[in-house]
Amino acid sequence: MTTPLAPTSLSPSLNMPAWDSGGMAGSLKMSGNKAQDDAKLKKTCQELESVFLNMLLKSMRDTVPKSKIGGNTQQTETMQSMLDMEMTRNMAAAGGTGIADMLYRNLTHPGVATLPVQSVKK
Repeated sequence: MTTPLAPTSLSPSLNMPAWDSGGMAGSLKMSGNKAQDDAKLKKTCQELESVFLNMLLKSMRDTVPKSKIGGNTQQTETMQSMLDMEMTRNMAAAGGTGIADMLYRNLTHPGVATLPVQSVKK
């Protein structure tokens, strides 16, 4: 069971969760160097995809009944959460679902329609 973030736990300057005060929000500050800014934007898009995949995985886990065999202690849940976070980071870094790439293309080329690449039938 998850509880929503209270409005007081948001960083007032960016409306980002307080636990992310130096994470994705901090990485969006542009330096003026285009190559460096592109790398930061790609990394931030990957992190956003990782957060999305983590939320998706957590929602899927919530639908499965808890097992009595392994125990449902706070430590087990914390370890599972850490494992899920690392797994979704690796999934996003390996290409994931393509959300990061699509978001990056839309942010770097605003106004240009970006459709998924489809195979050409001959």
